[in-house]
Amino acid sequence: MKTKPVGSGKILMLLAFAAAALLAGCGDFWQAPSSTGTTTSTVTLTAATDTPAVGASDTLTATVSPSAATGTVTFYNGSTSLGTGTLSSGTATYNATFSAAGTDTITATYGGDNTYASSTSTAVTITVSATATPTATTTTLSAESTTPTTGESDTLTATVTPSAATGTVTFYDGATSLGTGTLSSGTATFAATFTTTGAHSVTAVYAGDGTYGTSTSSIVTVTVSAAPTLTATTTALTTSNATPTTADSVTLTATVAPSAATGTVTFYDGQTSLGTGTLNAGTATLIYTFATTGAQSLTAVYGGDTTYATSTSSAVTVTVSSQ
Repeated sequence: MKTKPVGSGKILMLLAFAAAALLAGCGDFWQAPSSTGTTTSTVTLTAATDTPAVGASDTLTATVSPSAATGTVTFYNGSTSLGTGTLSSGTATYNATFSAAGTDTITATYGGDNTYASSTSTAVTITVSATATPTATTTTLSAESTTPTTGESDTLTATVTPSAATGTVTFYDGATSLGTGTLSSGTATFAATFTTTGAHSVTAVYAGDGTYGTSTSSIVTVTVSAAPTLTATTTALTTSNATPTTADSVTLTATVAPSAATGTVTFYDGQTSLGTGTLNAGTATLIYTFATTGAQSLTAVYGGDTTYATSTSSAVTVTVSSQ
């Protein structure tokens, strides 16, 4: 009996069945590789503000759940990548800066890891406005004295309105900066000392901040005169008792010449101030009780006034004993 040859079509069919059976038998130990895990994740996107100004930083925050997910989140404006943030405890951030005004559609895409699958957030709409116009300010300037003398400290005060303005104010003598003061509750000060005589045109310039614009005060004219030549003085010190005990009150007397000198005299034990007395007809006194025994080196220092110069007495030794 002749065997009927099997057609090529049937041979191909038999091979296909055999391959299918082989793959089915291997299914328990082989599967196609995957680039991310199979556990579902979700991404929630928020923005620090949904109405930023052009050029202002806006922090985008992506929160991935479960929080155990690791890897990175890429932030998109439409189809354009803005940048990437690395997850930490389920959160990734990115500081975005928008260069043009308009409406932007922002999404965050989690790339997945070996456990958690990738996911994309719902879109957040960001409306970017043109750069905000700073709030206008005014700055006024005043001087403690508009007629100081050379070398004399003169406090300049700038007041900026609104008082919520922050930052610094620079004080100028013409085009020359005298110095800078920091605003506190709308006020900044600077202690200026003029070294040349004549009229000085002083202004205060507020530098502005992110909310408030710059402003310049009107000119304040400060007329500086030469400091007067002070009359020399001498100071002499005497004590009512050169050998007191710690229980005795001792009167210290300073005599300043010329006797027309006014102001105060400070009494010292070495470098330690014991107290101050006011001059009256050229004399100032202080009643003092010494608490420690031994030799005390005392001096009297006249502080001077607008006419008379300072002076210091010679040292006087007082030897203090116990009671």
